[in-house]
Order: sequence, then C-alpha cells, then structure tokens
Amino acid sequence: MKLHTLSAIVPLALVMLASCGPTDTATTDPAPAPVAAPADNSALAAQGKGLYPTCAACHGQNAEGMKAMNAPALAHQEPWYLERQLNNFRADFRGAHPNDTYGAQMAPMSKTLANEEAVKAVVAYIKTLPGNGMRPVATITGNIDKGKDYYNMICNACHGPGATGNEALNSPMLIGSDDWYMVRQIDNFRKDMRGLHPKDIYGGQMHTIAKAIPDDQTVLDVTAYINSLGQK
Repeated sequence: MKLHTLSAIVPLALVMLASCGPTDTATTDPAPAPVAAPADNSALAAQGKGLYPTCAACHGQNAEGMKAMNAPALAHQEPWYLERQLNNFRADFRGAHPNDTYGAQMAPMSKTLANEEAVKAVVAYIKTLPGNGMRPVATITGNIDKGKDYYNMICNACHGPGATGNEALNSPMLIGSDDWYMVRQIDNFRKDMRGLHPKDIYGGQMHTIAKAIPDDQTVLDVTAYINSLGQK
C-alpha cells in the first residue's frame, strides 16, 4: 500500500476510534456490576417460532440466508445487533432511501412484528437455529493482503482483529456474514443509502468510516480478507 494512501486514511481511522461506542466522558471507573446468570430464553424463543415463518420465506428455514432472495444469513449474528436492525427497519431508519431496493423490501416485513417484545422473540428463536454453524460460501474474490492492510487501518478498531465484533463499541460481528451482503452494505454506506437518518447513530458512524474506502476494488479486498478470517 502506498504511503500517501495510508496517510490519508489514518486521520479517518482515528475518527472511527474516537466515535464508535459510548461517549461517556466520566473520569472515574464505575464499580463492576455483578455478573448476571444467563437468561432462559426458551419461552421467548417458543413465541418467536410462530413469528419466524414470515422471515423463513427469504432468510431460510435455518436462518442460513438465501442469495437468490437477496436475504443474508442471520443465525450467526449477535442478538443485540439483530434486534437493533429490525427496530431500525421498523422505525424507517433503514430501508427508506429510494435507491435501497432490498432495504425497501425488508422494511414492511419488519413491521409485521408488532412491538419490541416480538422483535426479541423472533431473534431468540433465530438463535436456536442450526444455521449458526453454517459457513457462508465465498462468492467474491479480492486481494487478501491489501484487504488486510485496509481492514487494520479502518475496521479493526471497532470490529476487532478477528472481525468478531464488539458490543461495547456497538460493532457487529463480520465473520460468518455473506460476503455479497457485506459488499452491498458497505456500498450502501459509501453511496449515502444507509446511515444518514439522524437517529441512526451507529449507522452514521459507519457511514463516515465507509467513506474512507476509496473504490469498489478495495471493498472487495477488505471483504475477501474478512472471508479469510472466517475460514480459520
């Protein structure tokens, strides 16, 4: 990677590190909270099972995703992120841009979930499905070495060195995601189709960072590198 390219990206990477996650400026550390026992979501998942057939038509019976339906895998993703995105669609924070064709398809589907309890229920059911262990098939190619350089500069600070995500920084897991879906969403951010709603705080942060990716080939390179992490 050329030095002048890196020097242009470093300030944006620093912006990302400063902007992702909470903005609490307190100078004293709070006392550690007691560790809660894992919640039993079996009753919630049972409720969600009755809601999931609407989702299965596109995302698959096991939430494994279906490229032919432009519907990504869901089962691998963290519950907090799935809940946030469903609620974003329900509130028209996502899928409202006239050029976001596939987001516009998802928005009305999300609104079949009547409230946040229904959202939590369907997500709890998704997390019981065996699609969680399915590895997406790579569909794109790119320069993994170049992608690693860009990933470490502009993605690593929030999404982590293994692309496993960081809830504390509001950054979702990337490994296990369909590569074609990652490419589409990065492009949506870069092309101002996602992350511009004033209430989509974390989408707005990602929108800013995505602008640091200079071209379509680099998007493919970064995605190819993330794919390589998922194969280890």
